[in-house]
Amino acid sequence: MKSKITCFFAALLFCSSVLTGQVPVRDEPFHHNVLENKYIRLLDVWIKPGDTSLLHIHATPSLFLHFTSTLVCVQINENAWTKNKNEAGNASYRSFVNDTLVHRVSNCDTVPFHVTDIEILSSYKPATTLKPLPFTVLLENEKAIAYRLNSTSFNGKLINGRGPMVAELVAGAEVTCYDTVNKRSTTIKAGKYLYLEPGSSFYFTSTENKETNLVLFEIR
Repeated sequence: MKSKITCFFAALLFCSSVLTGQVPVRDEPFHHNVLENKYIRLLDVWIKPGDTSLLHIHATPSLFLHFTSTLVCVQINENAWTKNKNEAGNASYRSFVNDTLVHRVSNCDTVPFHVTDIEILSSYKPATTLKPLPFTVLLENEKAIAYRLNSTSFNGKLINGRGPMVAELVAGAEVTCYDTVNKRSTTIKAGKYLYLEPGSSFYFTSTENKETNLVLFEIR
């Protein structure tokens, strides 16, 4: 009898969640789960002008990167809607520890809204403390560090022995990542990303003479 009652309330809770549209962010239809492993879950978010997400829950430490400068309208819980202008290239972190966020987002602009949400599922915990790389540091905390790179700062500079990384190209000429161990290269285009396994050995190059805005996230 006790198990039946438990199942009944679990089903009731699920139905209530579906009816109100309140879902975990990973299950929200505009948040596409494009990569998941031991360390991260990468959600690629695209919202067209006029579209609105479901009411969804953020409860996992997350790194965000905006690819577009878009005016969005946000409703937290059942409060009044507010407007916010996002800027392309803006990287941020939010722990959501004792700070769970329930909201929905509407694209109030005439251009698409594109952002990535990297949920940190597990720490890397290297055997020795890793110092920041010699690039511009955008943010740093106990969970992750984010760098901004341009073609002048990264061309041919070897990176190895680091934690899990995600390279995301906000704008500019496409960037090539060369894996020095497996002797292969991968191209990153604007609006795209590349996951780099912990301990990888690689360098970035860009041959075109254009401004490049590459953000590199490293999990600690």
